[in-house]
Amino acid sequence: MSLRNTENSIVLGRPSAGTDGDIRIIMLPGKIKTAISGLGIFDPDKNPTQRIGLQPDIRLDPTIEGIMEGRDEYIERAVELIKGGY
Repeated sequence: MSLRNTENSIVLGRPSAGTDGDIRIIMLPGKIKTAISGLGIFDPDKNPTQRIGLQPDIRLDPTIEGIMEGRDEYIERAVELIKGGY
C-alpha cells in the first residue's frame, strides 16, 4: 500500500490474500472461544482490503517454465516496464 503513495508507481504481481487487521480472542459464557478482527484496513484510495486483498496494477503469475529455468519473471517484467516507459 505504501508503494501506491509514490508518484508514477506500478504494483506488479499477484493479489494478496486479504487477511489483514488484528485478531482479538473473546471468551464467551460456557468457555466458548471466538475471534474477531477489530480493525478496518483500507488502501490509499480508501477502499477496503479485508477479504479482497491488494490488487496489483499489473497481474503477473510465475510460469512453470520460468521457475524451471531459474528466472525471476517479476524482475524481467519490471525491467521491460522501466525500459518501455510503461
